[in-house]
Amino acid sequence: MPQVWRNEALRIALLLALIAVGVSASGILVRVDHLLFDVGQRLNWRPTPSPVLIVAIDEDSLDQLGRWPWPRERHARLLRLLCAARPAAIGLDIAFSEPGDDLRADRQLAEAVAACGNVVLPLVIEVTRSGGQLLESPPIRTLAAAAAGIGRIGVRLDEDGIARSVDLREGLGSATWPLLAEEVLRVARQLPAAAVPTAAAADAARQQAAAAPAEASHHLVRQELRRLSFAGPPGTLPRVPYVSLLQGRLQPEVFSGRIVLIGATATGLGDFVPTPVSANSQPMPGVEVLGNVILAMRDGHLIRDLSPLPALLLTALLATVPMLWLPRLMPLPGLLLSTAWLVGMGLACALLPVFCNWWLAPSGALLAGVFAFPVWGWRRLEAARRHLDQELRQLRAILPASRGGGAADEIGRLGFEQRIALVQTAQQTMQALAAERNETLAFISHDLRAPLASAVSQLEIAGGADARRLLPQLRRALGMAQSFLWLARAEALDARQMRPLDLAFLLHQAVDEMYALARQRELRLRREIPDEVVWVVGDFEAIERSAINLLDNALRHAPAGSEVAIGLQRLAAGELRFWVDNEGAAPSAEQRERMFRRFSRGETVQHGAGAGLGLYFVRTVAERHGGAAGVDAAAGRIRFWVELPAAVDAAPEGRGLDV
Repeated sequence: MPQVWRNEALRIALLLALIAVGVSASGILVRVDHLLFDVGQRLNWRPTPSPVLIVAIDEDSLDQLGRWPWPRERHARLLRLLCAARPAAIGLDIAFSEPGDDLRADRQLAEAVAACGNVVLPLVIEVTRSGGQLLESPPIRTLAAAAAGIGRIGVRLDEDGIARSVDLREGLGSATWPLLAEEVLRVARQLPAAAVPTAAAADAARQQAAAAPAEASHHLVRQELRRLSFAGPPGTLPRVPYVSLLQGRLQPEVFSGRIVLIGATATGLGDFVPTPVSANSQPMPGVEVLGNVILAMRDGHLIRDLSPLPALLLTALLATVPMLWLPRLMPLPGLLLSTAWLVGMGLACALLPVFCNWWLAPSGALLAGVFAFPVWGWRRLEAARRHLDQELRQLRAILPASRGGGAADEIGRLGFEQRIALVQTAQQTMQALAAERNETLAFISHDLRAPLASAVSQLEIAGGADARRLLPQLRRALGMAQSFLWLARAEALDARQMRPLDLAFLLHQAVDEMYALARQRELRLRREIPDEVVWVVGDFEAIERSAINLLDNALRHAPAGSEVAIGLQRLAAGELRFWVDNEGAAPSAEQRERMFRRFSRGETVQHGAGAGLGLYFVRTVAERHGGAAGVDAAAGRIRFWVELPAAVDAAPEGRGLDV
């Protein structure tokens, strides 16, 4: 890629990185991030887990046992039945932050909790009705003393009202309260060490609490944010009705060794939150959210956000990736690949929490990816416009004034379509001039060649001193006219008129035509041409003339008594190369540079030789066939070669061969 485009690509990459970082840091597209996170969660549904079982206060239980709230001695009786089945831990997702109407029932419930020894009770951080002040509401004192642990319930709602994350530590004035899920796992002895906040985080919370002023005691402090990995949509975790357990219709083995959660699932009780996996906008009961938190914490599936600095650096890097291919591809492939990159990056970021338990907000990189193709296309259009303007200024001499070819400043006021139309007009004019030039050249070459050939023929018949003196000059002029004629034909070659031909046969025929000159020069001709058919698509006469020119050049420069070789070989890249070499000194770099130019002649060419169009003709023919021509030298020999694209090793059906 040219230096100017490399610099342009670097500037656009920097712009895309700045866009991505700015969008990610500002959070203006946070809803896009939430959407992709939710997509990943919906693709991450796991088989129904068995360690957690919900005892549901459902509609059926309410119908049979009466409306809520129920007497606390009923909860005490249920706990005694449940504890007899020996569950690993019991999480009671019911707030008992105020004494009941019956103190004897409160005492019975406390005795049942104490007798179980593995019951965890909730603490609620809520807003008071008067003044909107935050308040920590733990269980009443008798229950708190009997409980095996106390944990905070609640999730963090995002801007769109969806519950996607929890804080491992939270509290008023200091982040001291753990989650109810953590306490349940601790009591069940299933809490991984990695799920507990580090000692440094706990020390920071204590120092913050000690340094906080008195008025900050009602300020909510959160630490250790984690995103949730849900097991599935609402209803995924197994449930049994409260009333079925209370009436003894369930076997004790159902609860043995499992984590049992008791909470409301009836829609009328209001303990529901929307989640990323809520199908058809169906919210999830709070007790089931608690179960998902327990499973994610137990299995190590809580999701961390990347730290801000690494996240911004990675976002900037992802934003610049399209510049790896946009400068190298045409618009349509670039657009398709950029679109595939956007889809792939979005899907990869959505699934990153599934496989790595890390989250990277991709909205900044996605927006930069959306801008990448339009920005690069705009810069390409600007470059095309500048090129058109430059070409128009150079070509305005041949453009009619009525088409904008008069003054240079008029070009800047033209529309893009008008500029293209002017270039097309100039191109058509140039093609017409080029065609006239070729016709004139061919006409002159033919008209010169015919009388010169006639004069040479008559002088050869007449003989005499005058003939011997004039013939060399006339033959040279005849050769020049013939060279111009061949060159005009080569420059007018049309790929649509080329046909399959046998290159090996063509080279043999060229060698046969030059055999007489080789004998005259006392030179040996050696062939290294394969016996099988070697197909190319091209113009037979033009390629044969190229081979003859190379042989003629070698025969005229090779020392007398030496050997001239011609060969044909296949290259690894699907190319064919035929070559002619002879003894000779290696050309200098300057000579190599000008050998294939028009009217270029070697320093050792004898007086009276051609006009310097032979090698230029060879190069022109090679390029018209999609190939190339060149020269190499080694070990005292100089080799001229022509490379052509190989064709299929069979003649097309129904098409004759030009041999």
